[in-house]
Amino acid sequence: MNLHNKQFAVIGLGRFGMALCEELASQGVQVLAIDIVERCVKKAAEFVSHAVVADCSDEEAVAELKLEDYDIVMVAIGADLNTSILTTLILKECGTKAVWVKAKNKYHAKILRKIGADKIISPERDMGIRVARNMLNKHIFDYLSLGSGLAITEVVVNSKHLGRPMYQHPCGLCDEMSILAYKRGPTIYSHPDLNTLLQMGDILIIAGQENKIKEQLSKL
Repeated sequence: MNLHNKQFAVIGLGRFGMALCEELASQGVQVLAIDIVERCVKKAAEFVSHAVVADCSDEEAVAELKLEDYDIVMVAIGADLNTSILTTLILKECGTKAVWVKAKNKYHAKILRKIGADKIISPERDMGIRVARNMLNKHIFDYLSLGSGLAITEVVVNSKHLGRPMYQHPCGLCDEMSILAYKRGPTIYSHPDLNTLLQMGDILIIAGQENKIKEQLSKL
């Protein structure tokens, strides 16, 4: 399906939800922004395709919005855990294709998992992990745990590997991980030739088993 034909809904227009709506809209996709606060809805209406005032912890309101037609519905409700949980439950019961939910803490995430949330986002925890990875290893440009023992990371090529073929880099020598692409200046090269000679400042985009990624990164 063409990306521009996809439809996304975001419930809860706090800082996280509003930023999510703005970024999605900037990519040209259809976004429905929902909140119970009219002021927030009016703000989102400036850049999304549709914005409505609605309480999605109410089954009738969800039914009227026909959220089961959307590709992904993101529950970005912040402080009110009960509303977040109830909204998630109603969305799952009405047959929503994919329900992503922002979790406030690990207990919230545990409940969301039990009621069937398709993906749980923990922004503060995830960002904390990514920053810690950057602090521990200066060669790691970015790091993201994908769950189920998998991760993806961006690694900056240093002088130690300058001029070597990509397959000789520690991240190219392990069967449990793959170099998906690399960045050279402003250009991203997908499906890279592992015989490519590395240049200073190249960024390798790596995916694979999280434990193996950590092991290989320790060798940089």
